[in-house]
Amino acid sequence: MISNHHHLFATLVRTFATGLLAVYLCASTRANDVIVDWNATLTEVLRDNTSLQNPGMASRSMAMMNLAIYDAVAMTSPTGTMFYNYGMGHSSPGIVASKQAAISQAAYDVLSSIYPDQQTALDNALTSSLSTVANGQTKQDGIALGSSIAQSIIGRRQNDGYNTNSQYMPTNLPGRWQPDPTVTPTQEAWGPAWGDVVPFAVDSGTQFMPAPMPDLTSQAYTDAFNEVKALGAVNSATRTPEQTEIGLFWAYDRVGLGTPMRLYNDVLRTVATDRNNTLEENAALFAKASVAVADAGITAWNSKFEYDFWRPVTGIREADTDGNLDTIADPNWTPLGAPGDPNVSDDDFTPPFPTYLSGHATFGGALFGTLAEFYGDNYSFSLASEELALLGYADDTREFTSFSQAMAENGRSRVYLGIHWNFDDTVAQATGQEIAQYIASAPFIASAIPEPSSITLGLTVIATIGCCRPIR
Repeated sequence: MISNHHHLFATLVRTFATGLLAVYLCASTRANDVIVDWNATLTEVLRDNTSLQNPGMASRSMAMMNLAIYDAVAMTSPTGTMFYNYGMGHSSPGIVASKQAAISQAAYDVLSSIYPDQQTALDNALTSSLSTVANGQTKQDGIALGSSIAQSIIGRRQNDGYNTNSQYMPTNLPGRWQPDPTVTPTQEAWGPAWGDVVPFAVDSGTQFMPAPMPDLTSQAYTDAFNEVKALGAVNSATRTPEQTEIGLFWAYDRVGLGTPMRLYNDVLRTVATDRNNTLEENAALFAKASVAVADAGITAWNSKFEYDFWRPVTGIREADTDGNLDTIADPNWTPLGAPGDPNVSDDDFTPPFPTYLSGHATFGGALFGTLAEFYGDNYSFSLASEELALLGYADDTREFTSFSQAMAENGRSRVYLGIHWNFDDTVAQATGQEIAQYIASAPFIASAIPEPSSITLGLTVIATIGCCRPIR
């Protein structure tokens, strides 16, 4: 839906034929916190909304919001570079618009369009953020600007394929994905069409498509099979207490925790706060990391349903069908599993989609790869896991001395849970890093998603309103 701002803008823009917008910084006392604040609000929304709790939607929402923030910062900076082309540039003379008001309204409008059930929480967040901005024309100009940017991004992404339905039918052939028999034989695969969602920055969901997984009769598969059979079993004699903790620490699979994006966003906020970043630095960090993570998810799901590979729970139980004499079937093998409801026994599970690539490891490769591109790999930080806290661990924090260490642990955690093969993890980490490096090295602009003809960005109107006021 087009906001009331746009109805006004569309009318006024038709009467304003010339001039480009130049918008300069009007900082507020909390400007350096506003991006971190809205990302914290995002994580609460991802947790509290239950209808869209899947990794694809969470990563898409995170990217859309942080791109709206990024472009709001760019539009309110004399030399800012925008991700999307709004047909506008920076020129002088111009107006002063509140940077914080633009950021807050942009973030609010994007999240409101996706999560209408969270409106009360979002209204409260917007009211709190805007209350610290002095009333006046600069505040109103910032609000109008932020809303215009958000509505444009919402329009650009409305037909990106996020809501496409596709029927997936398991073949039950050796090596192909099947429902987790320890949960329910009617488990349905999530996301068979997610790999066709239009990416944000990479050219396509196949640009970084990995080579196929090892053949069922290969030594690589045999090694991965025997490893996870021993290490990932619910009653494993070889998995250490720390490895169990690592598996649970990174999980975030069940409804109620907001998907792994909630934890990955915690990483970004932790590093941004630790470094005391400027507003512009945070805008770039959160936008590039979020876009890399979202595009990594599209790539991973493209791979998952292209290769349609079975999970360990199926491969180990049905090993007598794989043609490999060195893989010994155990029809009763049960993985430790992704943690389900801690108040319900035997509620752990294997996520409902094919295994190769690991979504966790691809997301992590993109996230930590981006952070390494910004700050170098050797970086010490600590991170708390809400998953561990809810499971009753006295200490829910882990310490890291590099981004690569955290990336490797995030990916390896899925083997400890018994829900991924080792090659799902290692290839996925490399793929995520490749996407992060590509986005970091290329100009940060959108792939070919045109401005919808029905939505006109009314930025020139702001220039009309404010062009005669001196910059102070």
